[in-house]
Amino acid sequence: MSLSKKSKLPTQKKQKINFISAILIVIGSSIGAGIFLKNSEVLGNTQGSIWMAMIAWIIAIFAIICLGLCLIELCSASTENKLGIIGWIKIFCNEYLYQSGKKFMAYLYLPINFFIMPFYAVMTIQEAFPNSAFAHLDWYYVALISLVISMWFIFTSGLSSTMTNIQNWIITTVKFLPLIFAAIIGYVYYGDTGSINEFSQVKSATPLFNELNPVLGIFISIPSIFFVFDGFYSTAGLQTEMKEPKKTSNAMLIGLLCVSSIDLLISISLMISGQGSLSGLTEWFEQKHCLPLLQTMQITVAFGIFGIINGFCLYSSNFYEDLVANNDIIFARFFNKKLKPNSHVIGCLYSFTLFFVLFWVCTLIGSLGYIDTNNYFGLGIGYTPATSKLYSFVDLMANWTSVLAFACIVVGIIGALRNKKTKKIKTCNDKNFNWTSWVTIIIVGYSLVMIVIQTFTNLGLVLYYVANNMYDDQTIKIESLVGTVMTVVVLFLFLGLMFIPTSKTKYNLVKYENK
Repeated sequence: MSLSKKSKLPTQKKQKINFISAILIVIGSSIGAGIFLKNSEVLGNTQGSIWMAMIAWIIAIFAIICLGLCLIELCSASTENKLGIIGWIKIFCNEYLYQSGKKFMAYLYLPINFFIMPFYAVMTIQEAFPNSAFAHLDWYYVALISLVISMWFIFTSGLSSTMTNIQNWIITTVKFLPLIFAAIIGYVYYGDTGSINEFSQVKSATPLFNELNPVLGIFISIPSIFFVFDGFYSTAGLQTEMKEPKKTSNAMLIGLLCVSSIDLLISISLMISGQGSLSGLTEWFEQKHCLPLLQTMQITVAFGIFGIINGFCLYSSNFYEDLVANNDIIFARFFNKKLKPNSHVIGCLYSFTLFFVLFWVCTLIGSLGYIDTNNYFGLGIGYTPATSKLYSFVDLMANWTSVLAFACIVVGIIGALRNKKTKKIKTCNDKNFNWTSWVTIIIVGYSLVMIVIQTFTNLGLVLYYVANNMYDDQTIKIESLVGTVMTVVVLFLFLGLMFIPTSKTKYNLVKYENK
């Protein structure tokens, strides 16, 4: 099965995204948010060792660049790929893997990202103004603001490549302010104080896997760093929107190189000055009477998160419409005859409907039925108890999305590597693909295995601590137990939805094998 066949979608008359804009969409989709959300986590995993954290960053960036080089081979197989990373699985792998990846992307990854990202944007702004009226907003106000944010991008960028382009230019321009700020502030801080703001971590009597050894933390941190780059591949699903579809892989590679360079500078700067995050600079800025400047930068960081949402919107509308056109998603037969060229109404309706249902289910469970496993209430920001529970649930839902997305990319690369021998699919036969594919498979694959090992080891450790009454605080015991158990439960729920065959999957698999 190959995407090289003509799509059943109506032919589009005009493609509006040029090469430079595509590069900016890659940058806009993967820079400006993750670096601020995950950098302190990486530093914490290495127990405050900046050098070990840098090793983790360098290994992860090397893997990401190799992955970017692999995309030259993958993208060359088709110029009509609207499915992005799932399209690569469809081209190079069997039908069962394609159906599994498709279910993950359609019913989990895209709706969950539209759910979690606006909450992270709101959280970032609340963090800038601790104990303010905005920080004290209860869960239903936070939910409504987050809902409006995603709806805005789904029904603007999702409907039009022109709006995607315009909003990406605006967001990228605004969010480069905190990127420049974050890249230089560490050196300003060091010049002013003559010291490094060292990461402080209290050793626990009940340590989890990532707290056992700083060297181990290097390998645990790599999946967290992959999250920083999550979203760059959304450009692959925009090939049909580009003026020069064959340059899609080059746009992603150049974008990745830019993102890698900027993120490395920011990471070093923040680890020197703010213990890995902007909030770690609060005390120093208060002493300098410049706190409004820091707060302004934190607000603009939220724009980085808007950029991620914006990058996914047009990709998601294309993705859903391709599935509808091929009768490969729920209720497709009611809409596939209503598809129109240069119109993404059907795709936007699918994006919104799936997101809207998941949004309210997860929001109600998180705020009313979950517990504050990550202690947001105790951070001193001013979150209400229900909002703290909701943010902990947002973290839970975000745990596996980028991990499984990178797993899908690895599956596509393995299929393309196999195709080098069978030559069933015509590609550009890139000379670097053999070695870059193996580097990507080994590093990314090893990191994904490590995150799974960490999850189950943490569960075992927590159960051991509970059984031996090693927790001094009953609340911490409950939070640790619920958090680790639910992380495992969510993983199995995701995998179950992906890999339990549906009747359509079984039919298509038999059909594929009989070819």
